[in-house]
Amino acid sequence: MSEKWPHTLLLLRHGQSEANVRKEAAKQAGLEPSWTEALRDMDTPLTPLGRQQAFSVGCELARRYPTSDVYRAELSLFRKLNPLQKAAPYIRENMLQYIVTSPYVRTRQTTEEVCRGLGYEPNIVVEERIREIDFGIMDGIDRETFRKLYPTEATRREKDGKYWYRPPGGENRPDVRLRVHSFLDTLNRDYVSKSVLVINHSVVVLAFRSLLERWGEEQYMQVDREDDVKNCGLTVYKREDRRRLKLQEYNTICLPMGDY
Repeated sequence: MSEKWPHTLLLLRHGQSEANVRKEAAKQAGLEPSWTEALRDMDTPLTPLGRQQAFSVGCELARRYPTSDVYRAELSLFRKLNPLQKAAPYIRENMLQYIVTSPYVRTRQTTEEVCRGLGYEPNIVVEERIREIDFGIMDGIDRETFRKLYPTEATRREKDGKYWYRPPGGENRPDVRLRVHSFLDTLNRDYVSKSVLVINHSVVVLAFRSLLERWGEEQYMQVDREDDVKNCGLTVYKREDRRRLKLQEYNTICLPMGDY
């Protein structure tokens, strides 16, 4: 029987971003969030709290995937001899072996802080297929403005619902599932029996879960409503029988560890 899947697949939403703060502030004020004149979505950075959240995850993963005293000594010597090179010279089996990250600024910054908490840098791969959902013409405007500018589209969105509606120039949730499905094929080809951390976005984490656990629209939307992905919420799958992944934990928040 041939082996499939990574030995461990960890999914992590990025830390708190500046856009998350604006959205929460609008919600508390009873308003719809608007991103007018803000940065592009892909350029939105983490807040200081978001960096702390990601660092705490790295510290927790250092506990789960520890290095040995011998390795730490070797790594210290390597860094002295190669001060411009951050990556570890090699990654051992008991360590976290790969980090695959969305190309967005907030996920790249989350990756940096996770590595700082880990104390070593696994092999890092930037993967566009796990980027945030594309909101098309909806990007950057609140629902009231959207209805004023595009009344027909607003009506269609209300009819189709959050899961199926695809704004012009954008994506719906099944579109995100398709590209995540393609990435899962890559995991089966290139990361078999490895430990892999995938740093991405809330919609993408739910796309992973919906594919791995074979959800339909109803199950997806129930989790979206009742238990949506938290900033730096950690989701873990372990391989069973060398052929399938089983959910071990979802939305785990790692407590602050060490000094930031």
